[in-house]
Amino acid sequence: MKLLRLVVSDLHLGTGVQSGKLNPHEDFFEDDRFAELIAHYDAQAGDRTEIELILNGDIFDLLKVKVDDVWPTEITEEVAVEKLRLCLEGHPKFVLCLRRFLAAGAGRRLVYLPGNHDLDMWFSGPQELFRRYVAPDDGGEQVRFITQGDTYYLPEGIQIRHGHQLERIHRVDYNDMLRKRSDGTQVLNLPWGSLWILEVLNPAKEVRNNVDRIQPLKLFMIGSLFFDPRFGLKFLFKTVWHFLRYRVFTLRAWTERLRRLPGVLREEVVPIGGYDEAARRYLQKLRGVHTLIVGHSHAPRFRLLPNNQVMVNTGTWMKMINLNLQYLGQDSGLTFALIEYPEDGSVRTKLMRWYGTQRECEVIHYAY
Repeated sequence: MKLLRLVVSDLHLGTGVQSGKLNPHEDFFEDDRFAELIAHYDAQAGDRTEIELILNGDIFDLLKVKVDDVWPTEITEEVAVEKLRLCLEGHPKFVLCLRRFLAAGAGRRLVYLPGNHDLDMWFSGPQELFRRYVAPDDGGEQVRFITQGDTYYLPEGIQIRHGHQLERIHRVDYNDMLRKRSDGTQVLNLPWGSLWILEVLNPAKEVRNNVDRIQPLKLFMIGSLFFDPRFGLKFLFKTVWHFLRYRVFTLRAWTERLRRLPGVLREEVVPIGGYDEAARRYLQKLRGVHTLIVGHSHAPRFRLLPNNQVMVNTGTWMKMINLNLQYLGQDSGLTFALIEYPEDGSVRTKLMRWYGTQRECEVIHYAY
């Protein structure tokens, strides 16, 4: 039987929207187009081709989901389940399209790799809830979660990873994912990048809801100091204070703090070459791997390296605004990776953009 693999990442589903009411923390408005994409390849494959849908991290933006009107920084399994439930209920069309996809039979599989925005999926509780929604009958075995690490290894020499492990501020230790609170309950051991999102970025997003949809962030920060100084200075101050609080004042001794500070700044604040360069260096160190597929940075990329290795970034389905002169403008997203297996035994990976059917109009849920 033939095989086809689809890789998508960084959908960032929140709790949904109500018509006429702004939800500043909802960034996914493409439920219909995503359903079209899945239905298209499902129909094209038919009964003679298996499809493996790989959800490569940050599918749900669980960091932006409030519980009891606050963003919890201590995430228990129960809290993780409730946050996921709110997202699933807020996107019924997304849930339905996955349910139909898996209901087609054993020739349809789903693999989920949690990213830094949906680390909550590491718990078994959210995994079981997800299975109940998308595979309510006997399709639970068709859904697989990758939680022992951040990488899905394909036997054909392809590695798939969300990519947060390539950035120090979002990196986690998969052998030490939990920590105990004083009451004995266990919570996720979040990296300081996640805490920054919860304590600094989320409140800023309620004031300027596009703050995390503009890249690169450093150019946005510089521009805001000139054109929106009150917001820019406040955001910068909170970011600096958060960094000092979690990465400097937590070190055990002042001499150790000072000794480590240059390395911390280099790795976490001003990494040389940025995310793309980190992914390229990682790929070139690998042996027996010809293709690396990542997400995380929201920047779609397809690069052929000198040694014929291929680096693919599947981008995002969020509407991004890019201030980098090399990629200046707005990117509508809807990108994904397609892995094909022709009859000659080769493997072919493509970066694709979904357009779907031409529409005469679409609903505007909230006029900004």
